[in-house]
Amino acid sequence: MDLRRLLGRGKGATARENERLLIVRVNEQEVASVRLEDIPCEITPRVQIDGSATIEFEDAAGIVHRHHAPDASGWLHLSVRVHSNLGCQADAVITAAPTHGAGSIIGDGEYGLRFQPFFLPSAPNAPALHGRGMFARGLHFSGLVTPANVLLSCECDHCARTFTVRSFHAGFSETSYFYSASGRYTLLVDATIKGAPAPLSEPNPQSLASLEARLPPSPDGTRFGYYNPFRCPHCSAPYVNFTAYPEQRAGEYYGLYFPDVPPIRLEKETGEIS
Repeated sequence: MDLRRLLGRGKGATARENERLLIVRVNEQEVASVRLEDIPCEITPRVQIDGSATIEFEDAAGIVHRHHAPDASGWLHLSVRVHSNLGCQADAVITAAPTHGAGSIIGDGEYGLRFQPFFLPSAPNAPALHGRGMFARGLHFSGLVTPANVLLSCECDHCARTFTVRSFHAGFSETSYFYSASGRYTLLVDATIKGAPAPLSEPNPQSLASLEARLPPSPDGTRFGYYNPFRCPHCSAPYVNFTAYPEQRAGEYYGLYFPDVPPIRLEKETGEIS
């Protein structure tokens, strides 16, 4: 792919190649940047942090994707990849040690942070992802297990604010998950309970409706539903919108929850929640 043609480079192209297409900042301090001539590339800045950290990705149009890492002291190891199609993927690992090899296991007391991918301006055929699932957004990958100590930093399609979630593999845990209508709570239902849809399978509509009618309300009084969206905690807009895109529900075998709101579990034998 000719990136100069893609970005409309004509006369004066050499000078414009030096324009920065992406700037990366941590706590308002620039730590790396990418120019046209660098693409495709991976940049791996390392920053010492003490407390919460704000990570910003600013493109040439001035659009800023601003993410926040939870409080931690140690080293923030970033990996930012910019592909030939102008797609950007970024991850981070926070460790106590100043070194962390690429692909190394994330140890006890350490955690990873996967940022929602995005496209730079002028990217060709950038997909429309509003309301789509975590696989389509590049936050999970089919055939690769996301470790429990990797947090996902999402960006709302409506208000553009970011928020952090944890995820779990419903297939491995043999559970079905249901989000509250408010989008605040996640309910885990043992897969052996009558009517509970198995991961990667379409539910029986009558059995599902019967189960949903028996589910207890969430702590805020809203009802749990299989097709309820997972919502932005800031503006409540649907983020993973199963109502608009019900066809993606069965394939989304990772459930989500907010770090400060652990999932509620429906006990198999008693039908009570814990």
